[in-house]
Amino acid sequence: MTETGKPDRPVLELARSAPYWRWVLATMLLRLPPIMAPMAFVLVSMDYRGGPGLGGLLVGAALLPGVVAGPLCGRLLDRLGTEKWTPRALVLGAVARLLLAVAFLEGAATWVLFACVIVGTVITSGVSGATRTLLNKTVPPHLIGPALSLDSIAVEIVVVTAPFLVALSSLADPIYALIAMGVATLAGAALLHSRSRETVPAQAAVPAATEADEAAVEEPADRPVAAATSLWRNRRFLFWVLVTLAFGHLLGTADTGVLPRVAEDGGGSTAAAILTGTLGAASAVAGLAYAWYANRIRMSFVRQAVLLLVAMIVSSLVIASVDGYWALILSFLALGLWTAPLNTVMNEAPGHIVPESRMTEAFSTLVSAQSIGFAFAGGLLAVVPVAHMLLLGSATAVLTLVAAPLLLSPRRPRSTVVRPEPQREYAR
Repeated sequence: MTETGKPDRPVLELARSAPYWRWVLATMLLRLPPIMAPMAFVLVSMDYRGGPGLGGLLVGAALLPGVVAGPLCGRLLDRLGTEKWTPRALVLGAVARLLLAVAFLEGAATWVLFACVIVGTVITSGVSGATRTLLNKTVPPHLIGPALSLDSIAVEIVVVTAPFLVALSSLADPIYALIAMGVATLAGAALLHSRSRETVPAQAAVPAATEADEAAVEEPADRPVAAATSLWRNRRFLFWVLVTLAFGHLLGTADTGVLPRVAEDGGGSTAAAILTGTLGAASAVAGLAYAWYANRIRMSFVRQAVLLLVAMIVSSLVIASVDGYWALILSFLALGLWTAPLNTVMNEAPGHIVPESRMTEAFSTLVSAQSIGFAFAGGLLAVVPVAHMLLLGSATAVLTLVAAPLLLSPRRPRSTVVRPEPQREYAR
């Protein structure tokens, strides 16, 4: 219930929020280029350089530098000003992506192609963290959780849409896929520009690292003052880094292991696509449900994360051990049910324990951690049998649960309040 006595309907509040939907559209546009890149690079390489090899190398150049540079660029955006410099970084990244298309058209040297990809990747590597920071300035505190849950649905839409967009834009010439990536980045920059964004009042913005917020994640209060400005000495933040790493590893195991898993039973790409679609659909439904009921959950973020992580571990182990296609469908369905809620929790909780001056750096670090977890799953598939790779999918999650008591051991009882209550000016 809100302070006016009316029911708390976060999804309906967000549905009426134009600033939020501008933020959603911006993040969807900005997620398209990284997801389009692998297919687009390979297609344009085959068409303009006679084979897929260069495309594969460009895919690596688009992934690895971003993982390393993400936290550093996030820190830089924090110092320069996230609201002002995020659109500027995106414009520069869009120019680099458009120059890549020109370089292919002009038959430029290979090093020029790599330079365009690496520069575009590094410049925009802090943007994912920045958009999460900007969400705090777009919706009131009690809508952050529901907003992130709905954003999980948007992620699934982008993942499904991106390959079709590459295929459609490449009908005339694969170069148009690269142009589409640059245009999407420019459009996202325009939507995030301060003149096109309405923000919540300063007093309603999500506070960072306050006493009440520390209680929300059940952490000790007697930490050194210096830790308030240091992410790597903040044990609470390190816990969420591990959770995000484990989350990426679990999903990466499911996504990269699904095709070889069904191949063992005589299935092909269609069967694998159905399993991946089942996971995505279940995640979208769970995300919508969590968005609707998130504000009614009185359990702390840490407890939610632990329970959801355990559920994902069990689902992953079932995927590795069951026989039969229908059993696999049910297993992927179960895994999807926990995906969006955990994604929401691990993207909301750190915002309450990280200083505002390090917010973009923190969320960029989490994005890098998830990418590392996903890449770890692919690396395991390259060196161990698929059965062992699937069994090891929950290894980082188990290690996270083992490390949790060391990182989160409270020294005195704490409240379990998990989200700010709706402010009067936002009550419906």
